[in-house]
Amino acid sequence: MTEKLYWNDCYQTQFDAKVLEINNQGIFLDKTLFYPEGGNQVSDRGVIKKKNYQFEVKYVSKKDNLILHHLSGKFKERINKGDIIEGIIDWEYRYGVMRAHSSQHLLSAIFKNSLNIDTTRANISFEDVSLHISKSVNMGELEKVLQEFMKASTIENLVLTSKIISQKEAENLDEEIRGDLSSEDNLRIIEIQNCDVNCCGGTHVKNTSEIGPCYFYEIKKGSEFKYLVGNKAIEMLSKHSLGILDVATSLNRPIENIFPIVKDQIIRLKEENLNFINKMLELISINPTITKRIKLGVLDFDIDYKILSKKFKEFPPDYVLVIKRDSKSILILSNSEEYKANDAIDLLIKKYGGKGGGSPKSAQVVLTSEPKDLIFDIEINL
Repeated sequence: MTEKLYWNDCYQTQFDAKVLEINNQGIFLDKTLFYPEGGNQVSDRGVIKKKNYQFEVKYVSKKDNLILHHLSGKFKERINKGDIIEGIIDWEYRYGVMRAHSSQHLLSAIFKNSLNIDTTRANISFEDVSLHISKSVNMGELEKVLQEFMKASTIENLVLTSKIISQKEAENLDEEIRGDLSSEDNLRIIEIQNCDVNCCGGTHVKNTSEIGPCYFYEIKKGSEFKYLVGNKAIEMLSKHSLGILDVATSLNRPIENIFPIVKDQIIRLKEENLNFINKMLELISINPTITKRIKLGVLDFDIDYKILSKKFKEFPPDYVLVIKRDSKSILILSNSEEYKANDAIDLLIKKYGGKGGGSPKSAQVVLTSEPKDLIFDIEINL
């Protein structure tokens, strides 16, 4: 069994341990500070030293009650069973993961406490978090959640504590604990002061203010969120804050008015773009190249597939539309019974190599080499 030193002190960076076993991937130790991948958290990184030899710990995994340290180099020639080694954690990497993991607990707790919404999935990596919740929220709800989250992660100084309890003790805390319990005999509980109680074996900071500012870079469906913490968040916040200020200066508007203006402009541009695309497709549909069996049209740039496929339903019969997304990426739409889009793609792959496929009505390919005369290749197969 490997003793989990990281449960005792996540801030400790060096330790000595005894080698229990060795395999082709790495070594098992009697105790370790290295966190193994699990619980949706990435593993630690660092080095293992034996006298004058040093080996990179690329990855750490769990095998039953033992923890395997995957090592680089010819470690089997230098390390033997029973040896005492020194382990050193990559602290910058560990701390970035700690901040990310604690931030996820905090945000999940706020969603639960404020809106009674559970977290369904979370992935924790270095200064990066992906979080999915069980119910979509609107922008007003999300703004309130994020305000509370940002306060707690920067200025509220909520203390995080950990303790080991038995399954029996956990039963008494069942109503307090957010989320599911582990099946292990002894459970590690992470508590955020006046906010959250959760069963978790991962690494965490001591105080929520250590998390620091967070930068949300993706929101989908009101229920899927991706954000950064630590140095990654600071870099993006600095860059984009100056970018917003630059836009405000260019438009000669106060910075607080920028978002409504930009949003209105984006909506207007989207409408204009959609009108332009529809008009262009109408012109192509009525001005095709006439061949022996079909009408042929070519677009030399990409268009959103949903818009394209919807508009193509209005094209005249026996029409083949070729879209050159770039020099090697081709999409073919066909409403002809005789000229099948997937057959055309197969012939292009035979001539130029690549990967692709589809149906008689719609098919696409990314070619290995660029066609010299795509229209000739399409027409010659008619």
